[in-house]
Amino acid sequence: MKLAYPIATPEVRASILGVKGPLVETLRGLAELGYDAIEPFVSDPEKFDVEAWTGAVQRSGLAVVAVGTGPLVFDDQLSFTSPDENIRRMAIQRAKSCVRFAARLGAQLNIGKLRGNIDAAQPAISWRWMKEALNAVCAEATDHRIDVTLEPQSRGIINNLNSTAAALGFIGELGLPNCRLMLDTFHMAEEREDISAGFRAAAERQSLLHVHFADTARRVPGDGTIDFAAAVATLRALGYDRAITVEIKQEPDAWSAARRAAQQLCPLLSS
Repeated sequence: MKLAYPIATPEVRASILGVKGPLVETLRGLAELGYDAIEPFVSDPEKFDVEAWTGAVQRSGLAVVAVGTGPLVFDDQLSFTSPDENIRRMAIQRAKSCVRFAARLGAQLNIGKLRGNIDAAQPAISWRWMKEALNAVCAEATDHRIDVTLEPQSRGIINNLNSTAAALGFIGELGLPNCRLMLDTFHMAEEREDISAGFRAAAERQSLLHVHFADTARRVPGDGTIDFAAAVATLRALGYDRAITVEIKQEPDAWSAARRAAQQLCPLLSS
């Protein structure tokens, strides 16, 4: 399994649970810490030199394992379920642009908070807008031969698809062959899920495409209550051989967090 760390692309304004800074130095630093890969978090691929950025990543030798879309929400307040039609349209178009960016990198596109909240006053309309958007984005992804991963997130973040079971049911309703799941141990713990059982349920449906590791309170793995040895053992038993991205609080700073996470996880992944 590859170990990955999030980085921000140059145009991202919001803070992320990863490194922000000059690309070449960031890539070199993560490689020196023992990371095999990165997960870029992007806001708008049309606002930076994608060709130059991609070239630098390729020269670094680090793999790209997924592309995150959180900055679309935090930078520009985009959402698939916004009551504003223009915002919904912009969210879909920007997500399609991110699909094309991800395809250049050979990675899937991850959608979490971008899917938006469900309006309690008109839930059916919200669900319809979300499904229409995901259909459009997954169609773009099909054209570019990549997958879209949907991330179950806990109730403190979003009001829908909070559990593995709920997300599996939803993508079953969508029936899109390239829409699968990314599971995050922090959100699973917040929802009091059995993490190993969640991994197994997604794998049984051939939907487990990517994993994020973070301990309780988004701490470095090993600093909270989640049993990461058991989580890794379960993934190995399931034949999961893809990547694990560490998405944690950047405390006391990004490089200290990245270093401690690699120190904790590299021995687990190599044993």
